[in-house]
Parts: sequence; structure tokens; C-alpha cells
Amino acid sequence: MRTIPPVGTLAGLLVGLWLLVILGGGVAVLAGHLLARLLRARRDRRHPQQAAVRERTRQARRLAAEWPLLAQTLGLGYRDQWTRQHRFPAAEFVADDQGVTATVAAIAGAGLADYQQVAGYLADTWGCVTVRAEQQGPGLIQLRGLHRDPLLAPARIDLSGTAPASLESWWLGWAEDGSLVMIRLAEVSGTVIGGLAGFGKTMLVAHLLGQLAPSPAVQFVLIDGKGGPDYDRLFPRAWLLAKDDLDQVRDVLRKVHRLMIERQASIAQFLGVTDAWHLGPSPSWPLVVVVIDEAHTFFHERKGTSPEVKAHNALVAELSRLVEELIRKGRNVAIQVMLLTQRATGDAIPTRIRDNCQVGISFATRTLDGAVAALGEEIRQHPDASPVLLNDPAYVGVAVTSLPGRPGFHRVRTPLVNRHQVAAIIRATAGLRADPAGLLAEQAPGLRVVPEMPAPGDAARASRSASARSCLEWWLKPSPGPVLVMTAGWSRSRRPVTAPTRCACAVGCSTPTHRPVRSARCTRPTGSRTPPS
Repeated sequence: MRTIPPVGTLAGLLVGLWLLVILGGGVAVLAGHLLARLLRARRDRRHPQQAAVRERTRQARRLAAEWPLLAQTLGLGYRDQWTRQHRFPAAEFVADDQGVTATVAAIAGAGLADYQQVAGYLADTWGCVTVRAEQQGPGLIQLRGLHRDPLLAPARIDLSGTAPASLESWWLGWAEDGSLVMIRLAEVSGTVIGGLAGFGKTMLVAHLLGQLAPSPAVQFVLIDGKGGPDYDRLFPRAWLLAKDDLDQVRDVLRKVHRLMIERQASIAQFLGVTDAWHLGPSPSWPLVVVVIDEAHTFFHERKGTSPEVKAHNALVAELSRLVEELIRKGRNVAIQVMLLTQRATGDAIPTRIRDNCQVGISFATRTLDGAVAALGEEIRQHPDASPVLLNDPAYVGVAVTSLPGRPGFHRVRTPLVNRHQVAAIIRATAGLRADPAGLLAEQAPGLRVVPEMPAPGDAARASRSASARSCLEWWLKPSPGPVLVMTAGWSRSRRPVTAPTRCACAVGCSTPTHRPVRSARCTRPTGSRTPPS
């Protein structure tokens, strides 16, 4: 007789089977998960780029999901008066290997200044060392967050020693996103480079000459205001050179100024255009780059009334005038002045010179006024790119400038060049040094050479001496008959004359002729003999 199992026994069997199924399923799921991880790890090792893309995509989605709450927490946007809801700006996130880029809308309560104000909080939330806000266009702002500062690592390069393919621009360095930064040469007459001592200005000049020296269409004028040995290895390639002696600097600038005048007089006949950049520099009409390091040395006026102080100030005034005219008038004849100074404020470089320079570059500065002097007033609206933040030894060689076609200001890592390599390039290209004025005279033999311009004080003294000498020669020249030479004085025949008149001397003397006959000035009355020229 078969016995029927109790209900409890059947229920226990079912529960046991169910638990066994659950256990088996769990083991299968766990095994599948582990196996999937192993397969993904193997795939990632074989295709690391695809793995990085997937990770960045997940990060961008996470940031987009967190953005509404983050914007409300930081107060970006406004509260709707009707619905009493917070309206946050729309955002689109893209993550890359260097950081995060967010393109956000500019709405009420979320403008450029608002994003710049909360940039520090955004950096902490996104795990970045810095976040910069830039206006991309009407209603669009770009937030760029970096996981690490790419400009901290120094960059060394080897110069090729070959002539550049184009003289429209020269290479400055790398931007934060790794793109090359080019500084234009075409249609530029002045460049101001400011920054504290030891932060890369002189290295930048070596980098510039290492690029342009192999080109026969470029000639250099090097003026070193420090007077040290920094430029000794660069001088062999220079057409003209000087150190910190003001008289030598004046002579050099006079020659460059005379070249500018000669080019202005002959450009239409020689090139057939009124702007040399329409054709570009050439070996017969080279670009002249005038580098003045520590430029504030040559614009500093002294206080006092002693003859030495007056002579010094007169020399400084002439230097200022020469540099100002080169910057104002040298663009169309391919003459460019590059001013390097530790502080580009008006007390160091006259504003009439500094404000006419089209390009501004600034290394580290201690004050915002120094940054404004080098880069312009707009740098006040971009505090996250201010050179004041670069005042750290880790940022030696990092500069701030504005880039064409890109709004705002950008930090640039300038390369470190080997001075011995630059010196080797200079020695190899020293044969390309030429006198642009001589080249111009060879190509335009009918050109009238402008005589060398004397100093204002020398010119005045020479004019007075010539006038006095001419009048004295006329006075001593024998006359065929009695000729009156004075009014209200004495005649040549020693007879008193009282008819008052004014001297009509051909040399321009306008002094009333109420002087004794022995005076050095010409006191000849109107209608008398004209003295020799």
C-alpha cells in the first residue's frame, strides 16, 4: 500500500528547489559579471582609445544630469515669477583626456561675470584644477575645466635652422589646449612684451631670432638695455647693435629712422605699392625688426636743473620721439619695433608709444596695473587669465596674450631653446646680415639720401652759428659806398641814424635793430645788400 507524502514534505522540496534555482542563478549572474569584466578589460587593453571614449561619455552624461541641481545651488539663472521655479541655463558637456568643456547659455543671472565668479566652485565639483569662462558668441559661454595644468611642464625644442615658409607670423608657443599659437608679423609696427625679470622675455627673443635669422628677408637691430652679455651671441646677425649707452642707442635709432624716411620716399617707385606687406618682405626689401630690451632704460627722465640732467633729458626726449615715429610710421615700410620691459606702465614707457603697438604679450606681473599696461583694459574682464596669477617659478616661460579669431585672453607656454643651438644658427647665418639702406640705394640709384639728423640742441646751435657767421662776413666785406647798416644806432660812416626799422636779413633774423654796430647780429636795414648764403 503506497503512502502519500505529507504536504509539508512537498512544500519543503519546492522551497529547496527554488532556493537551488536562486543559488544557481546567482552563481550564473556572478560568473557572467566576472566574465564580462574580464572581457571588457581585455577589450580595453586591446582598444584603449575606445575605452577612454566610453569613459568620457559616461562622465559627460553624469555631469549633464547633475547640472540642474548644481546651477540652482550656485545661483546661476533666475526664478520664474509666475511658476516660482528656478530657470537654469541649458548646458552641453563634452569630456576629453585633459578636462571638461561645457557650452552653456547666457541668460539672466548667468552671464560671463556670473560664471567667472563661481569658477572656483565649478572646479571643485568637476574635479578640475581650474575652470575658465569665455564668451563664444551672443548667448553662448564656454566653460573649460582642466584636470591638470598643461602649462606647468616646461617644453624644450630643437630649432630647425631653416628659413620659415612665411613671414606673415612667427610661432610663440602652445595654448592650453595644445594648439600652436602664432603671432602676426604682417601689418604690425609695434609689440610690447612685459613681465618680471627672469620669467622668459630674453629667452623669447632668442626663440624669435632662432626662427627668423635663417631668412635673408629679415634684418635685426638689437639694443640691450641691460648692458650685459645676454645678447653677445646674437649680435653677429644684427645689422645694428647697441647696449645701454644712450648716445650709441641714439645713433642706431637715427639710422633706422633715416631708413624709414628713405623707404617712405621710394616705396611707390621701388615696389609699385604703398604698403610693403602687399608683396611681403624680400632680400632686397627686408623686414627690419628692432628689439629694445629693458626699454624703460631709455625713456627715464631725471629731475634737476644741472646741465648734465638737461642734456640727459634732451637725449631721452629724442629717443622717445624716434621710437614713437618708428612705431607710428614704420608699418607700411616693413619696420617693426619690439619693446621689452619689466613694467609697461606709463612711467616706464610713454603711453604715446605703448598704446600705438598692435601686439601685447605679458609674462608674470605683480600688479594688475602692469597687466593692463601690457595687454589693455580688457584684461580686467578676464581675471582667470591675468598674468598676476603667473607669479610663481613654475610658470616661468608662460605668457598671456590675445589670439586672432578667439575671444578673450589665453595663456601660452613658450618653448625653452638651447642657447648654444641658437648661437650656432646665428653664426651660420651671419653672412645674411646686410644694410637695408645700402640695398635700397643699389636698387634705386636716383634716390636722394637724407642726411643724418642732428640732435635738436646741436641743430639750434649750428643755426645760430651760421647766422652769426654769415652776418659777420657781410659786415666785414668792403662796400663800394656808404651803406647804412643800423637804425637808431650808428652807420658804417659813424653817423647816427634814428629811423627805426626791423632787420630784413636773408637768414631770418627778426630782432629789432636797436643795437650797437659791433653786435654779432645782423642789423642791416631793409633794402640793403643781402649777405652771402
